[in-house]
Amino acid sequence: PSTPRESARRAPAHRRSRMSGVVSCLTSPACSYCCGGLSAFAVVFLLGLSSLFRANYPYLPSEWKVEGGGENQHEIAARNCFLTALIYGGFLGLSLMCCVNNKARGRTL
Repeated sequence: PSTPRESARRAPAHRRSRMSGVVSCLTSPACSYCCGGLSAFAVVFLLGLSSLFRANYPYLPSEWKVEGGGENQHEIAARNCFLTALIYGGFLGLSLMCCVNNKARGRTL
């Protein structure tokens, strides 16, 4: 039994069931493993690419450079790759938390 005020704040039943389906899909074991694997790959790849840019690796193609850009374009690219790796690292942490949560709740693939 809920008061009229509480029922007015609740979302309609069809909307709640749709949202719960989306949430359960996004927190499923398969989704958390997939997100974790892709994020781990991205972190390793971007950190490697960042170190190549930082070292001004001579065999990188020149298509990534901006016309009329300064001499420090490789430093900017290295920093951007590193920051993107940090963002993917955050997603890796969140997906690992989902994996731990799924294991604690007994959810399996």
